[in-house]
Order: sequence, then structure tokens, then C-alpha cells
Amino acid sequence: MGVIIRRLQEDDVVKNFDCKDEVLNNYLKKHAWTNQQKIAIGVTYVVVDESAPRIVLGYFTLATSAIPRDSFPRKHVRGLPRYDLPLILLARLAVDYRFAGKGLGPQLLGEAFRISVAVSEQVGCRCIITDAYRDKVSWYAKYGFIPLEGGAENQPTQRMFLDIRTLKAGDEHGEEPTQSAT
Repeated sequence: MGVIIRRLQEDDVVKNFDCKDEVLNNYLKKHAWTNQQKIAIGVTYVVVDESAPRIVLGYFTLATSAIPRDSFPRKHVRGLPRYDLPLILLARLAVDYRFAGKGLGPQLLGEAFRISVAVSEQVGCRCIITDAYRDKVSWYAKYGFIPLEGGAENQPTQRMFLDIRTLKAGDEHGEEPTQSAT
């Protein structure tokens, strides 16, 4: 299956998308287009099959954000100013359950990495951050994401980050962006 990853378009078919998570399904179906085109708070990228280029098989959403410097482990912020650090928020990432296990998640994450590195070359941006579901923490960790301390175990998500310099170092050494460079 040849796939294309591109920005969400208004006429993309999302009504049948089902990743088995209502929050993620609902976001794509009801909010992604509005957030991207009307209120400009996030951009959604979709993966589609070349033979059916309007049917969404998976997606991710990126936005900018900032969090307090003190949220990070000291070794990762040594020498940085004492104000909030600018970052890219990987706000959503999901694959339709009918296409799970076909490598679409890593492909989407790789594209999110490429976009994040490109953005970091244009604006100040230190890392990518995501709020991973607890059962997905190990999946994100294998791509280099590090859990931030302070997340209560009773919360449904774990905040994790990946220093963009890690991605850049991997690119300089010819590594695929979805491989952990740590």
C-alpha cells in the first residue's frame, strides 16, 4: 500500500475513521478542520492510501506551546534562561484500527519529526512534547521521548518530551527520524 502524508483538506473523508478511541475520533471528525482553518490553533496531517486519496487512515495534529523550564529534568535545561520553553505540541496521533500494525503510526510520527525540525530552523523551539496515554508510553519511549516528572499515576496521560537537537543529530548521522537517537 503506497501512502501519502499531507495536510488535512476540507473534503477528506473522516466520517468512518475509527481508532477505537472516541476522543481521538471526535477530534478528527468535529474539530480538526476548524482548529486548522478557522481558528488557527493546530494543523492536522493525514495519511491516505494513494489509491483512495480522500479516505483518512490516520492523522496527527501539531501546535505550538510552551511549558515552564522547571518542568524538565535539570540536565536537559542546564544553561537555559529561566522562562517558559517554546515547543511543538504533538497534540494528537491516531491510526484507524483497520490499518493498525501496517507501520502508519511510525510514518506519521516520522513526518511530525520532519516538520518539527523544519519549524525549529525558522522559530525558537526546543522540543516536541506530547501527552501519551499510559499504555502508549513505551511506544513513544522507543522513539526517544522521555517522561516528565510530576505526572500523577492516576492521570490518564503521561507528559513526554523529545529534544529537537536529538532529531537533528540523528539527521546528521543519516538515521531515520523515527529511530531513537538516545
